[in-house]
Formats: sequence, C-alpha cells, structure tokens
Amino acid sequence: MRGAFGSIPKEFVSETRLYDFKDPVSEVLPKVERLSAVVVTKNGSYYGLVDDRVVAGKGAVKLGSSFAVGKFAKRVPFLTKESEIKKAIEMFYSSGTKALPFFENGKVKGIVKRSEILKSILSMHLLSTLKVNDIMSTPIIAVDEESSIGRAKNAMYENNVNRIAVLSKGKFYGIVTAKDLMEYGMHDKSRLPEFSGGSTRHEYVRDITQRDPHSAEYGSSVESAIRDFIEKNISSLPVLKNGRPVGIITVRDIFETIVKNAKIEHRNIIISGLDERTKEFEGEITFELESLADRIDRFGNSKVDYIALNIKPVRQRTYELRARLGLVKGGVVHEYVSGYSLEATLKQLSTGIYNTIRDRHEVISSGRKF
Repeated sequence: MRGAFGSIPKEFVSETRLYDFKDPVSEVLPKVERLSAVVVTKNGSYYGLVDDRVVAGKGAVKLGSSFAVGKFAKRVPFLTKESEIKKAIEMFYSSGTKALPFFENGKVKGIVKRSEILKSILSMHLLSTLKVNDIMSTPIIAVDEESSIGRAKNAMYENNVNRIAVLSKGKFYGIVTAKDLMEYGMHDKSRLPEFSGGSTRHEYVRDITQRDPHSAEYGSSVESAIRDFIEKNISSLPVLKNGRPVGIITVRDIFETIVKNAKIEHRNIIISGLDERTKEFEGEITFELESLADRIDRFGNSKVDYIALNIKPVRQRTYELRARLGLVKGGVVHEYVSGYSLEATLKQLSTGIYNTIRDRHEVISSGRKF
C-alpha cells in the first residue's frame, strides 16, 4: 500500500459552490444534484458540506424547502494538498459523504469527489485479491413490492440504512434508496401522508423502485464493483446468488476494508468517536467487543476478522452506537442502537450482532424475517 501515502493531486479537485448558512435549501438542491456537493459557510468561515445523502438523511423534504441550508450541513473534515490519499480514504469512511472540501491557503478551492479516491484504489490494486462476498454487508434489508412507501421509509429508519432491496415473490425485484424517497416527496408531495393532511391513500413501494438496478454476482471481484461505482455513479450494488439478494456491497465497505487493514490492532478492534466523557471507558468497551468476538468464533465457521465501532454522544448520558463486524468468511454485519446508558447500549448492540450472526443468512423484511 505504498502508493496510498501519496498526496492529493490537483487533478482530483472539482468545482463547487459556496453558500451562506441562511440561504434557502431550495436554492441549493439543484446545485447539489449537478456538483455532487456544495460547501456552506457561516460568518465567512467554513461551516460544513451538503450532498444529496445529507439532505435526504436530515429530511429536507419533510421540513420544507425554505429552511436554511445550514441546518442540513454536515461538519466534515477537509483536505489540503498535503493530505495523503490514505488519509482521504479514512475521512471518506468516517464522514460517509460523496465529497470532501479541498482547502488551499486557508480557503475553499473546490471539492474532492469520492470517485477520484476510488480510481486511486483501483490504480494501486489495493483490493485486487478480494471478492464481493468477502466484504459485503449481510443480511440485506428488504420489503415486498406491495409494501407501502411509508413502510419502506420506516424500514430504512429502523435499520439505519440508506437503501433497501425490493422483492417480488421472494425474488429480487429492485432497490429503493433514501434519494428515491427524497425525490418522490419533492416531485409529488401530495402522495405522502405527511404532506396530505393525514390522507391514508395507499402507495406501493414498487411505484418508486429502481427496476433492474446494477448488481454484482456472488463471487465477482471487488475491483469490478469499484469500476461500476465509478462508471455508473452509484453507491451500492446488491449481491445476487441464483437471482436472490444475499448481501449488498457499498462504497463504505470499500473504504472500511482499507481502513481496517491499515489499523491492525489486537483482534482488529477499531473504536472511533471517543471524547473526554467516553475515553475513560475504552478498556471496558474493548473487553466487551473482544468477548463478543470470542463468542462468535465458537460458531466454528464464523471467525471474526474485525469490529469497527463508532460512538456518538448525543445528549447527557445518551449515545448512538454504530458497529460493523467483518467475518473472515461471510461478509460484514452492521448494527445500530441508541440508549441512555453507554454500558447498557453497548450490551444491546453486542446482543444484536450476536443474534444477527447466528441467523446471518436470513433476509429481513421491515425488521422481521422474510
């Protein structure tokens, strides 16, 4: 991975637009669509970044297009000409955005799109030996084509994902993303109950499903998936085996694989998000995750490769925990929980991961086994 330590070349920097915190989000959305991301300033200083995923995740449609764009900005780190590509990969992994601001002489000069970093990963052959099923996330979240749009929306929210599979008679039918829901609400708000004064008109998820989306075959190379991400400007690929979805590979899976391989620690346990309040519990958190890995290893055919945990303190004694557990054989399992006690919330997350591994080949439909 020697080449991963090269600095960001100027050719990677694309144009963007700067908006003030108070500018209406309705003015910004068309530029987000065209440029991938825009930068928000407040009182003349860098404040954050907005891309379509950030807007969808924070509910721009539901809150209204007249809201200040700053309310949807995400505080993400920025790159400079001194930033190494390896560091850029870590930043994209932690931020989950489609671009990062690029600074020169203390000023925003543009953005670096994640597609440029994916091209670097290809050129350096960092993942050339891996298959998609080695790093895909399982199980895949799915709903039936006759489910309501509201149910699909709840499935995304409850499982903390940005995309779900749609099935028809148990077979893969298509995919719905958070962006699809956002565009559906923007173009025809009257169809969604929150915009229709409590209307109960039933709309089927098949109405907004991306039919025959790009997918990856079980056993195909990770590099072929990366090429699809770049050439087709997409973020995920359902992984199909005999016509059935068995997992999903995302850009985040690509970045995470490189990050965790670069941070080899005892049992590959990566903990991020610790602050002054939670740093003192790092030892107990590591012990809990090591114990979880030991329990899973006892299954015999499910050896743990790594665990990546992000801790986000929300309010006093309230926490959001996101974890991804990679198996040597069997892909990646993710879990999201929130609660008032760090210890209890960690236990809940650990139990959830353990139960998912135990039943990891089952497809989940709206939080229930499908």
